[in-house]
Amino acid sequence: MRVSLAQINTNLGGIKENIDKHKFFIKKAIENKSDLIVFPELSISGYYLLDGALEVSMKKEEIFEIFKEESNKIDISLGYPELGEDDITYISQIYLSKGKILNNHRKIYPPNHGMFEDLKFFGRGKKVKAFETSFGKFGTLICRDFFHPSLPFLYYLQNIHLLILVSAIPVRGGYREESISIYESTERLLSIYSQRFQYFIVFVNRVGFEEGISFMGGSMVFDSSGKKILSLPLIKESLETVEIDFENIKRDIYNLPLKREEDINLIFENLKEIKDGEFKD
Repeated sequence: MRVSLAQINTNLGGIKENIDKHKFFIKKAIENKSDLIVFPELSISGYYLLDGALEVSMKKEEIFEIFKEESNKIDISLGYPELGEDDITYISQIYLSKGKILNNHRKIYPPNHGMFEDLKFFGRGKKVKAFETSFGKFGTLICRDFFHPSLPFLYYLQNIHLLILVSAIPVRGGYREESISIYESTERLLSIYSQRFQYFIVFVNRVGFEEGISFMGGSMVFDSSGKKILSLPLIKESLETVEIDFENIKRDIYNLPLKREEDINLIFENLKEIKDGEFKD
């Protein structure tokens, strides 16, 4: 399949302008004969919404109606502030395909420390659920979710082929000669997870400025052996496309048979003992 990474600069709170930009990039991806286009975290609204989160939140059905026509031509993964059925706002990433909603992932670990205040304004998602597409089984995580190893591991147990990881990671940690330290640590983590969990990872991070903060960009794609197969520039808005062959996963599992060795019952039994406080050396 062909996947386009839309590393865009989003206008904070400018919903109409951002929708127009999404449709422009979707059109370009269709012209590139892509099967899927992925936008970053909160791509419809911008990131630092703070007290304005409720004002721009939308139900998933509203997002679906806006992009229903385009989703009959290309699969779409985009980020938006969701107003849930419980009237709580969530940071969500929706996946549309063939005029249907296939998945709607809610960010499970909104950070609330240092420069981050997500948990003051958004609720927490509860589910890590893989979903079937025309191309294979996929999963979605949003930014901080990925830094908790338990969540990529749960997708590993569900035998996904592709993990869609979206984020709005700011530049921080200092510049080095030709890179940014947060970029280097993210790159290492993506390589390790894709190699050990043996699925492809499409990572899409946003660019631009909000409240004096610069977003990093540096989106990238890793194959199921941990090899980087596409890298987008730092800071700069960009759209690039990569060809993905899921047949490679079979080869990688055969060469390094971690899944064949895996003992899920052993994992569950140990987790239960830990949860129940009965774990002993």
